[in-house]
Amino acid sequence: MPTKRKLLNSQEAAEYLGFSISYFRKMMMKRVIPMYKPSGKLCFFDPDDLDAYLRSVRISSQSEIDSEAARYLANNRKPV
Repeated sequence: MPTKRKLLNSQEAAEYLGFSISYFRKMMMKRVIPMYKPSGKLCFFDPDDLDAYLRSVRISSQSEIDSEAARYLANNRKPV
Protein backbone atom coordinates (compact mmCIF):
# COMPACT_ATOMS: atom_id res chain seq x y z
CA MET A 1 0.00 0.00 0.00
CA PRO A 2 1.55 3.37 -1.00
CA THR A 3 2.02 5.92 1.76
CA LYS A 4 0.44 9.33 1.44
CA ARG A 5 2.83 12.24 0.92
CA LYS A 6 2.71 14.66 3.84
CA LEU A 7 4.41 17.61 2.13
CA LEU A 8 2.44 19.98 -0.11
CA ASN A 9 3.51 21.59 -3.37
CA SER A 10 3.25 25.37 -3.85
CA GLN A 11 -0.27 25.31 -5.25
CA GLU A 12 -1.55 23.02 -2.50
CA ALA A 13 0.16 25.11 0.19
CA ALA A 14 -1.34 28.34 -1.17
CA GLU A 15 -4.80 26.76 -1.15
CA TYR A 16 -4.18 25.37 2.35
CA LEU A 17 -3.47 28.89 3.63
CA GLY A 18 -6.21 30.49 1.53
CA PHE A 19 -3.77 32.69 -0.43
CA SER A 20 -3.55 33.29 -4.14
CA ILE A 21 -0.62 31.52 -5.76
CA SER A 22 0.95 34.85 -6.78
CA TYR A 23 0.84 36.19 -3.22
CA PHE A 24 2.16 32.88 -1.91
CA ARG A 25 5.08 33.00 -4.36
CA LYS A 26 5.94 36.53 -3.17
CA MET A 27 6.02 35.18 0.38
CA MET A 28 8.29 32.36 -0.78
CA MET A 29 10.68 34.81 -2.45
CA LYS A 30 10.84 36.88 0.76
CA ARG A 31 11.45 33.62 2.70
CA VAL A 32 8.49 34.27 4.99
CA ILE A 33 7.21 30.70 4.65
CA PRO A 34 9.49 27.78 5.61
CA MET A 35 10.00 25.34 2.75
CA TYR A 36 11.95 22.32 1.53
CA LYS A 37 13.81 22.31 -1.80
CA PRO A 38 15.19 18.79 -2.27
CA SER A 39 15.95 19.20 -5.97
CA GLY A 40 16.92 22.87 -5.83
CA LYS A 41 13.93 23.86 -7.95
CA LEU A 42 10.64 22.42 -6.68
CA CYS A 43 9.47 23.62 -3.27
CA PHE A 44 7.51 21.60 -0.75
CA PHE A 45 5.77 22.68 2.44
CA ASP A 46 4.95 20.89 5.68
CA PRO A 47 1.36 21.60 6.83
CA ASP A 48 2.66 21.81 10.43
CA ASP A 49 5.03 24.62 9.37
CA LEU A 50 2.17 26.41 7.62
CA ASP A 51 0.01 26.12 10.74
CA ALA A 52 2.87 27.48 12.86
CA TYR A 53 3.23 30.42 10.46
CA LEU A 54 -0.47 31.22 10.78
CA ARG A 55 -0.23 31.10 14.56
CA SER A 56 2.85 33.35 14.57
CA VAL A 57 1.06 36.31 13.01
CA ARG A 58 -1.69 36.58 15.62
CA ILE A 59 -3.00 40.07 16.40
CA SER A 60 -4.26 40.68 19.94
CA SER A 61 -7.86 41.72 20.52
CA GLN A 62 -8.58 45.16 21.97
CA SER A 63 -9.56 43.64 25.34
CA GLU A 64 -6.20 41.78 25.47
CA ILE A 65 -4.36 45.02 24.70
CA ASP A 66 -6.34 46.89 27.39
CA SER A 67 -5.61 44.17 29.96
CA GLU A 68 -1.91 44.20 29.15
CA ALA A 69 -1.79 48.02 29.37
CA ALA A 70 -3.53 47.98 32.76
CA ARG A 71 -1.13 45.29 34.00
CA TYR A 72 1.86 47.29 32.77
CA LEU A 73 0.66 50.49 34.44
CA ALA A 74 -0.04 48.71 37.71
CA ASN A 75 3.45 47.18 37.78
CA ASN A 76 5.33 50.32 36.72
CA ARG A 77 3.77 53.08 38.79
CA LYS A 78 6.28 55.37 40.42
CA PRO A 79 5.65 56.34 44.03
CA VAL A 80 4.55 59.95 44.46
